[in-house]
Amino acid sequence: MAFSDFLNHKCDIYHIKKTDRSPGYGLPVSPVFSYPDTPDISELECRFSTRSGSVGGLRVRQNQPNAVLAGLTKLAVPLGTDIRLNDKIYHHESGIEYTAEKPVQIQNHHIIAILRRTSQQESL
Repeated sequence: MAFSDFLNHKCDIYHIKKTDRSPGYGLPVSPVFSYPDTPDISELECRFSTRSGSVGGLRVRQNQPNAVLAGLTKLAVPLGTDIRLNDKIYHHESGIEYTAEKPVQIQNHHIIAILRRTSQQESL
């Protein structure tokens, strides 16, 4: 079985951008982080996976006014993919957005990143 057969999902990757901007009112310039409107990498073949069980697995947390999907998800992408810390990852099949933690290269074969679901996709 080839690694490409393992990649059964599609995702978009948005790299976080830093700009220096003053909020006005005579306040000093400070960094502002945001994601672009169009993905930096589009329709990437990848693999999302979650742990089963209560440790690290996905769980729904009831908040007001809506429930929140919390937990850890693992993303596997081909070697050479430009994925970075704090990138926004959009999962095509579910429509859910995640924030990537630091990606790790696995034995010169592929890259994995742990993803977190945050309510407003803030930087980790």
